[in-house]
Order: sequence, then C-alpha cells, then structure tokens
Amino acid sequence: MNDPFANEAIAAIAAASELDESTVRQLLTVPPKEEMGEFALPCFTLAKQFRKNPVTIATELAVAIDVGESFAAVEAVGPYVNFKVDRSRFASHVLDQVRSAGSSYGSLDQGAGKTLVVDFSSPNLAKPFSIAHLRSTAIGNAIYRIHRFLGWQCVGINHLGDYGANFGQLLAAYQIWGDPEQVAADPVPELVALYTRFNQELEADPGLQEEARSRLRKLAAGDEEMVSLWRYFIDEGRKEAERVYAILDVHFDDSTGESHYAEALQEVVGAFDGKGLAVESEGALIVDLEEWEMAPCMLRTSNGTSTYHSRDIAALLDRERKYGFDKMVYVTDVRQSLHFRQVFKAVELLGVDWVERCHHAPFGMLSFKGANLSTRKGNMVFLEEVLDQAVELTREIIDEKNPDLEGKEAIARQVGISAVVFADLDSRRTRDVVFEWEEILNFDGETGPYLQYTHARFCSILRRFTQAEGDAAAVIAAADPGLLTEDAELRVVRQLEQYPLRLQQAGDELEPSYLSTYLIELATVANKFYNELPVLSGPGAELVAARVALVDGVRTVLRSGLDLLGMNAPEAM
Repeated sequence: MNDPFANEAIAAIAAASELDESTVRQLLTVPPKEEMGEFALPCFTLAKQFRKNPVTIATELAVAIDVGESFAAVEAVGPYVNFKVDRSRFASHVLDQVRSAGSSYGSLDQGAGKTLVVDFSSPNLAKPFSIAHLRSTAIGNAIYRIHRFLGWQCVGINHLGDYGANFGQLLAAYQIWGDPEQVAADPVPELVALYTRFNQELEADPGLQEEARSRLRKLAAGDEEMVSLWRYFIDEGRKEAERVYAILDVHFDDSTGESHYAEALQEVVGAFDGKGLAVESEGALIVDLEEWEMAPCMLRTSNGTSTYHSRDIAALLDRERKYGFDKMVYVTDVRQSLHFRQVFKAVELLGVDWVERCHHAPFGMLSFKGANLSTRKGNMVFLEEVLDQAVELTREIIDEKNPDLEGKEAIARQVGISAVVFADLDSRRTRDVVFEWEEILNFDGETGPYLQYTHARFCSILRRFTQAEGDAAAVIAAADPGLLTEDAELRVVRQLEQYPLRLQQAGDELEPSYLSTYLIELATVANKFYNELPVLSGPGAELVAARVALVDGVRTVLRSGLDLLGMNAPEAM
C-alpha cells in the first residue's frame, strides 16, 4: 500500500496516536464493503497498548485524526476507523497515472537491476507434446511475462528432456518394430506409436526393459548408431515442441537439454566429494539427507551414470555462474516437490549462500470432464488437439452469435487458444484443474472469452466515439476525471488503482491467478458501469469525455493484463 492517499492516512493516524508510521502501515487494510470507504484501521491489537477497548479507541481516533482535502470523511464504525477518499481527487489521481503511464501502467520497475531465471515447460522429447505440458508452459510463461513487465531481466529456460530411460525405450522400440520409411514420412506420430507399443508390450514381456537399458548404455558410451538415432529423435521432438510454442506464442532464451548436464557428472561428484558429502550406498553415490527427513539425493547410479538429481544440480550451478540470478524458479507439478527439496538442500550443504534465492513453484494436476477428445496414438492427448478443438468450438459460437464478424477465423484462434490458457491460470497454482468446454468457452462467465469480450466492447466504445467526435486521444488527454463521482464509476477507479499492487503480489508469490482474478473483478465492475451509466450520451460533453477516459483506462489495463497472462486481446468479437 504505497499510494498518496494511503500515505496521508498513515501519517494522520501516526500524528494523532502514539504509533509509528511503520506500525500503522502494517495495520491499515481495505474494508470488505465499498460503502465503508477505501481504507480502514482495525483497533483490536491496540487495546493492550492503549488500555481501552477497541471501540473506544476507534471513536477517539476518528475525532483526533486530521486529514487534508484528500479525504471526504473519517468515521468510527465499531472497532474500525474508516477513511473515505474525496472521490473527485481520487479519480483524478488514478486516471492521471493510467494516462501518463499508458501501456506501462502497473509497473514501477521494481525489478530493475535484478535477474529472474525461470525453468518451465521442459517436455520430454521422447514423448509427444501432450496436454500434460500445458500447466508448466502457461504458468511459467505468465511468471516470466509478469516479472519482465515489473522491470526484471528475465531468462526463460526450457530444460528439454533429451536424456534418460525413455530414450532407451524409444531406441529399443525403433530397432525392434520400427519401419524407417514410415517414421521418416511422419516422424512424431510413428515414434509415439512405437513408444506406446513398447510400454504395452513391456507388461507381457519384462525382458524388454533390458533391451532398453542395453541401448541406453551404448548411447552413454557413444555408440555411433545409438547416438545418430538419438539425435534424430530429439531433433524431431524439438521441431514438434517449437511448432506448439509458436501456436501459444511462448519463447525461451535458453533451451539447453538434460544431456548437456549429464556430461558434468564428474564436476558434481567432485564438488560433493571435496566437502566429504558423497557417500557410497549399494554401489550408487548419494548425499545423505536423513537428518532433514528426506530420502538420499542420488548423484550417480550403481551403473556409473548421471541421475535426475545430479543433472539438475549441474544445471543449477551452471545457471548461477552464467546469470548470477536474484531469483531462480522451477515450474513443475507437485509430484516433484521432494526432488527440489533434495536438490536445494544438497546444494546448500555445499556452502553456497545463493540457494535461498531458488524456488520451486509447484502446480496441481490437470484433467478433463466430459471431453470429446480423440487421440492419435495410445492414451495420450496431444496439446495441439486440445487447442484445435477449442478453436473449432469458438468458431461455432462466433457463427451463432456474430456470423458477419470480420476476420472471424483469426479471432476464433485468438479466443479459443486464450480460453485454454486462461482456464489453466484461473485458479491457485497448487489446485488441480478440471477442463470443461462449456465453462472455459463461456462468454458470460468468469472465463478468458469474457475478458476478451469486455476488452473488445470497450474498444468498440472508443471507436464509436472517434467516429462521432474525432480524435479520441486528444479528448481523453484533456478530460477531467474529477467528474467521475458516481458509485459505478468509483468502483472502476478503485479497481484500476489496485493493478500495480496485484501485479506485485503475483510476482512476489509466483501466482499468476492473482492477476487472472483481478482481471475478472475489473471486467465485472467495468461492465456494470457501462450497463448503469450512459457513456457516449451523458448530460454534457465534459462528463462524456471523463467517462471515455475511464473506458480507455479499462481497455489499457485489460490489454496489459491479458498480454501478461499470455493471451490475445482482440479489438472486435
């Protein structure tokens, strides 16, 4: 809470009491109901210090507090002191900030001079790019975009899974059943079919596991044939992933695969051995974490190969050297929580002081309800299939509601794909997500299409104003927001004023849902304002100009927020 109105209230409370400003700042809150005002001081915790009951304290403080013209009233309501801002001054302050900052509104460059490294998406290239990869991709992309907007230097890393047991299985399947010509003609579906067949056959023939292990050993030893096939597989996997990333408009700054860090095994082992932390256990090399009630962190298998732990440790050490990060974030599902606790504790035991800057941002699982989805092979649902179905269903809705919409094919793609992204980011990161098409594509509910429709509606208002009155930008620049004193107007102003705070919270807690929830709240009060008050036909030109400026503020923030979530903001729907 760092706006001039809050600061003035804090200073006035401190002057009228024995409290210092830092204490008041911690106590000051926002009332649960808009009619109570903009700020409230709860007096419960002051009872012991002042030796009075909270209601008496509130009553006496309300009389003693002297605020300037920024506030219309200071009132005691039970054990609270409520502050009501002067509506005209408040609206002018907020909209002047939005107008002056434009598309940068919401950022105070809090992250200037700091570096964020975020590891997200990270598909296993031995498998298809499935719906299972959506959560890490969408959440990580939003964390990256929010931090970049807040002034951080951001490095997005796609730690590609191009190493490990899955590739042994794929190599074995290809050599046992693969038809090179069929695979070359249509690589991804054919390789998926082979991978799926291997795992199905494995249930009946456990001996296949040794076929996979033997090929993995050959790959680790540099066998020419195995290395050639492995490179072919990961090249095709990369192409598939990059095609899906292009659809989602997701970009990475570093796409170094796991295999690169397998080569750093001796460096990792040497670091722990040098500290006396590497212990042999049943032929493997581990870091004992029993003291912290965790299973061991395995550095090297009994076969002498690297592990998931050692490769992640090698990558973390490399990233700290390369980027000197102020915050390192891993975006994976909750099932990997123990893994990252082990990695962070093991690195901490090496004596480095930067491991406290490392964070795991776990997320819940994703499932479908009532989905009519086909799969190409096996039981895997390709992410592209989900996106294609979302676009098709959106196209049907547009054909029904607005069949003459210009550019409806492009808009169907923008809305359909963004609807899937928003459905993923709509709830707290750690909660499980259930997809239901009727819900995520609802233009009237708390969905991505609802936000996009609101943005398009407010863009339409500005277009109509421009057609009727001329240069909207000049009118907005000269408008007097102090005329916005109606309840419906003030609700929107309050929401606009909260944008920087909500973005800061989303960044601090690695929680994009704070932003998605905020955007729904803004769209709700903005639509209520539009439905309750005339915008283009108000009682006078000055009030029309002020309301158009408010519409532009909503449009600006909705567009900004949608972009930070990795969504499109169509100007017509």
